[in-house]
Amino acid sequence: MDQKPSRKSRLSLADLERETEKFLTPATAKEKAIIDAAVALIGERGVDGATTAEIARRAGVTEKTMFRYFPSKNDLVRRVLFPIMLQRGLTRQWETREKQIKARAPSLKDWFIAAASEEMAMVVKNPGIARTVTAEMIQNDDIRGAMAELWQRHIWEPMLESLENLRADGRLRSDVDVEVLARAVHCLHVGYFLTRCVFAPDRQWDDAGEIEKMADILANGASSKTGNKSGKSGKSIKSKGGG
Repeated sequence: MDQKPSRKSRLSLADLERETEKFLTPATAKEKAIIDAAVALIGERGVDGATTAEIARRAGVTEKTMFRYFPSKNDLVRRVLFPIMLQRGLTRQWETREKQIKARAPSLKDWFIAAASEEMAMVVKNPGIARTVTAEMIQNDDIRGAMAELWQRHIWEPMLESLENLRADGRLRSDVDVEVLARAVHCLHVGYFLTRCVFAPDRQWDDAGEIEKMADILANGASSKTGNKSGKSGKSIKSKGGG
């Protein structure tokens, strides 16, 4: 009952969208109770730690009833995790990014703020599930492979195209390597998520303020002119001392 998705059925965008629609519109009150219980337990304990017996107990149904709605634990896990995967990593999030970056005069800073703010607003609703999704993508070869393929098509390639358009329009430096920039954006997103939701979840976070500061550093850098001058001066002194 705890099997992982089979390699024989490749995960597709249609699969994620189908499970998301069912997640959002459960057929009965019992189905909703089972989904809500699974969301809570998987968020607290991860996929392996959330047993079907405990999910059924928390939902107020028998395991037999639960299995009438979800023939296996894997079916229930898909119903819980796939909507988060879709919202975190694929087209729904990219649509907002794409609108921001293709607007007539957006800055890189404005685009980053819009994209990161939407992502964090979704993540903080249930950070436990977001952590579980991340862990599953790291540990589960089938999910990771399928998600990587979808990510390549729906996130990476459109992002590169849009950043190249920004560069062509003169809104990025002409010498910027857009692939490096895109990777830097991903690093900021993932790094903030890990710090915010994994390593220091109990800290009082100001997401809007943190995202604003990250966006400013991404767009404008962190070095000061004074620091650059100091560095040049230091080099000159070292050279004289060596002479």
